[in-house]
Amino acid sequence: MMNQGERTLTVNDLPLAELCGARLDGQVFQLADSWCVIDEIDGCSNRAVSASRLVPPRAIAERLTAAWIYGVAPEPLRHQFCVLIGARTTAVWSPRVQLREIVRSPEDVHSIAGVRVTTPLRTAVDLARYWSPTAGPEIIALLTRLLHCGGYPDVDAAVRLCQRGSPAFSVIAVARFAAVNEALRAL
Repeated sequence: MMNQGERTLTVNDLPLAELCGARLDGQVFQLADSWCVIDEIDGCSNRAVSASRLVPPRAIAERLTAAWIYGVAPEPLRHQFCVLIGARTTAVWSPRVQLREIVRSPEDVHSIAGVRVTTPLRTAVDLARYWSPTAGPEIIALLTRLLHCGGYPDVDAAVRLCQRGSPAFSVIAVARFAAVNEALRAL
């Protein structure tokens, strides 16, 4: 039986020209910088494994990349990862990656197919805090989908997590979650 990492192909498996030709022939589809055979399901596991090939193993998928892995957002142009502050990494394996050092508690991260990903709650809070202040209704819809994906019936847990961080970013995030609460109630 194939393990999860073998379900995606990279230029280490086949030359780029062959992979692109196979994509044009309808035999594979692209996920991040990897390719999957067409009969594979485009699910959380394959997206997580494909994204993880862009970064060192200790990286954690976060923000838009985590939302994409959960299937609630399109694939970002630049994937967003973080490492714990003690990891001290500067190497970026792909120009399609943003990598930052942060502090995370263990309950903010879980594993999908062996890849570390921020939880839907942590992902929603990070996006609410750091998404452009001029973002319109698309951020509310994304936050709603993330909380729904995580099984949260309301925004109480998200607001509590927001209030533990920087007050400057928390004010914007809490205001966004007020609008999300209405959307969650409508589901």
